Amino acid sequence: MKFDVAVVADLCLDIVFAGDVTPIYGQVEQFVEDYQVELGGSAAIFASQLTKLGGRVGMLGTVGTDPFGNLLLQRLQELGISTEYIQPSPLFKTSVGLGLARGKDRAMLTYKGSLNDVTAERLRDSGLLEKSGHLHIASYFLLEQLQSYWLEELKLMKQTGITVSLDTNWAPKENWGAVHGVLEFVDVFIPNEEEALRISGKTNVEEAGAWLSRFGCLVVIKRGESGAMVFKGDAVLEYQVPGSLLKGLTIADTTGAGDNFDAGFIYAWLQHASLDECVELAMRCGTGSLSAMGGIAAQLTQTKKQLWNRLSVEAWEVLWKRILMLL
Repeated sequence: MKFDVAVVADLCLDIVFAGDVTPIYGQVEQFVEDYQVELGGSAAIFASQLTKLGGRVGMLGTVGTDPFGNLLLQRLQELGISTEYIQPSPLFKTSVGLGLARGKDRAMLTYKGSLNDVTAERLRDSGLLEKSGHLHIASYFLLEQLQSYWLEELKLMKQTGITVSLDTNWAPKENWGAVHGVLEFVDVFIPNEEEALRISGKTNVEEAGAWLSRFGCLVVIKRGESGAMVFKGDAVLEYQVPGSLLKGLTIADTTGAGDNFDAGFIYAWLQHASLDECVELAMRCGTGSLSAMGGIAAQLTQTKKQLWNRLSVEAWEVLWKRILMLL
C-alpha cells in the first residue's frame, strides 16, 4: 500500500483568537490576548500528527485559488504531507475556521467555501482509497455531500479488508441520526462525550457507549480532563489522564485536541498495540497539543524507536497495576 491511512479533508485555514471575552454586538470592541493562523480542519490536524508519528497519509481535499489556499498548500508541504490529491478550486474561496478560545472551551464559526467542492466523484476518480490500508473519516457532518457515498462505499470496503475509523465531529444541523447507517461498517468510532450522547440519544456516557458498541465497532469516547472510556462488546474500560501529562500543563487552546487523540490512537491501533498502549499514546497526543494555540504547533514528534520504547514501558506499568488490583 502507498499509504497507511487515507483521509478526506475538511481542509481550512484556522484563525484562532484567545481571550477571556464573549463577543458583544452593537459595535463593541474588545481586546484578546493572542491569535494564531494555522492549517486547520480535523482531517488535516489528524494527518499532521499521524505523519509526525511516522505514518504515511494520503489526503484528498480542496482549496481556493487565493492567498489562503496557497498558504495551506505551503503549510502541508512543510509538514511533509503530500499535496498530490489537493485540488485548487476556481469555484469557491478557501474554507476558513474562526475560533475564540477561552480557557478549556472554545466557540467556532466556519465558512465552508472550498469544502463544497470535495465530492464523491473526485474521490472515486482519485483512486486514493485503493492505495490505502485504512480510512479515517473526520467531519462526517460537515462534509454532508459525502454521506450517501460513505454508506455505499463502506459496505464494499468492509468486504475488501480495508479498516475504517470515524470521528464525526459536531453536527451543525443537529442531524445526529444521519450517522447511524454507517456505524456497522466502522472498526473504530472515536466521538467525544457530547457527540456520543447526541448520536445515541442517551443521557450518560455508559449508556451511550453500550448503545454504540452494539453496531460492532470498538467505541472510544473522549472525555477531556476526565480521560476516556473504551467499549468493546460487553467490556468497558475506563482510563484517567496520567498525572504526568497534567503536571505543569497550561492550556492555551483546545483546538485539535480530539483530532490529535484520534491520530495517536489509530497509529498505535494499526501497529496492533494493546488498548492500553493505544489510549496512552492517544492521551499523550491529545494532551500535548493543549499547550499551544492551534492544533498543530505542539504535536508530539518522536522517532518510532523512541515512541515504542516509551509505549512498552508505560504499557507494562499499566498492566502491572491492573494485575495488582486483581490480587
